[in-house]
Amino acid sequence: MRKAIVIVSILSLAFTVFSCSEDQKEKDLIGAWTLVEWKDVTNDRLKSGEVRFVFNEGKRYEASLNGNAEKGRFWVEFQNLHTVEDGKSEKKVKILKLENDTLIMEMNRMGTIEEMVLVKE
Repeated sequence: MRKAIVIVSILSLAFTVFSCSEDQKEKDLIGAWTLVEWKDVTNDRLKSGEVRFVFNEGKRYEASLNGNAEKGRFWVEFQNLHTVEDGKSEKKVKILKLENDTLIMEMNRMGTIEEMVLVKE
């Protein structure tokens, strides 16, 4: 019985720690972000494009990629940023870094690993 109580306590603490960090990451995302570098890691080359994200406090986002706009809802779970464009399927990218004014995301686009470096406006 004592082992069960200890295990439950540890799991509860771990859940609290992860939940707090996820909430903090969502708060740190709030604002407008602009692309400064886009790398095709798989093929070791730079990509070009105009990318901008705006994350709002109501867990809503707007994004534009080379003039194509989307909007929907977002959340952070573990190290992943999840987005669901209105009327579409969920997408997930890995957050490699989210500090101060820098956001680095890693995504897998049809087998090609890409990294986007964005700065807060």
